[in-house]
Amino acid sequence: METLNASVLRELKTFMNTDEFIGFMDEAHQKLHQQAPALLGCIAEKKWDEARRLAHRLKGTLGSLGCDKLFSALHSLEEGLRQTPPLLPQAQDMAELDLTIQATLQALQQAYALEPAATDKSTSWL
Repeated sequence: METLNASVLRELKTFMNTDEFIGFMDEAHQKLHQQAPALLGCIAEKKWDEARRLAHRLKGTLGSLGCDKLFSALHSLEEGLRQTPPLLPQAQDMAELDLTIQATLQALQQAYALEPAATDKSTSWL
């Protein structure tokens, strides 16, 4: 599974001019950079409903942009948190999610020459 799905991105580019597309990708990059730590923090603090909502929002945004690998990880997390009682992520799952978030941030930044987020220290949020 690809970090960024090139065919989805090519199709998305046909709907807007280059500046709009880069702006759109930059907004997605910033949203992920801002909301991923909040998601991981909610999980660490056992705030399951809030974590599920954040996972759902990020999944929707990033899935529509062709961020397939992160979409899949967020989908699994969201579905687990919908269970009663919640199917809680294990340490390995969290480490993989964090790596996938980092890889997606880096792929977006490199593919579209985005500026690194102001607070980006390229470190894990776990």
